[in-house]
This record gives sequence, structure tokens and C-alpha cells, in this order.
Amino acid sequence: MKRLLIEPSGWPCKLAECPPGFFVCGDNLCFKTEYGAVGSFNEAGEYFVSDPTTTEVQPVEPSWEDD
Repeated sequence: MKRLLIEPSGWPCKLAECPPGFFVCGDNLCFKTEYGAVGSFNEAGEYFVSDPTTTEVQPVEPSWEDD
């Protein structure tokens, strides 16, 4: 069986400064497109609505681990 690991990548930052890719905000795994904070989505595929200049997020990297 495989297990999906979500590990921090770098330091926490503001959403506006977060690189494109996956990030965590609170208990939510989200995704930011290359189009900036406007193109951010939560785990349900809905727009992630927040102030990109004040919202603190943690960039993360997914990886698969074999058991």
C-alpha cells in the first residue's frame, strides 16, 4: 500500500509570496496556480478566499511512500 506524505517546503509565508503549488492553511490543503493568489483553490476545488497580503500559509511538497 502507498501512503501520501505532505511535508513542509520552506518557511511559512504570506499567500501572495507563496510559490505556485500546494500549501496548507490551517487544516486545509490548498493549491495555488501560477496566476497568483487569485488562482488559489481549497481541497474541494473551490476558490480559496482570503487576503493574500495577510494570510499566512505553509508551502508543502507531496510525495508517495511505499509501506
